[in-house]
Amino acid sequence: MTAPESRPQASTAAKVGRVLAVLVSAGAGAAFLLCAWVAVGSRFGPVVRDPHGYGLLFGSFLGICAAFVLAMALPLAFSGRRRRRLYIATVSGFLAVLVLLVALVATN
Repeated sequence: MTAPESRPQASTAAKVGRVLAVLVSAGAGAAFLLCAWVAVGSRFGPVVRDPHGYGLLFGSFLGICAAFVLAMALPLAFSGRRRRRLYIATVSGFLAVLVLLVALVATN
């Protein structure tokens, strides 16, 4: 009889990498929420809040950048088996955010 195969334990470097991915994802997520809030507030808020539209432009651009970082970093925080599905989900979400933020700018 053979012994059942045991799962290899994750190395310290892999654990540190996953923790780093969580930290980067949290930072990018917070930056995305802030930038999206500024862009949406600029688009639908009163004119006195952002009279020149810089909040809309820069909020959209920086929000897209932060969403891209979030989409690339978040799947790295999970095990290798789940990463492929998570990349598909996060890239799909990124494309939806991209379309929405570009529509905010284009319809102004």
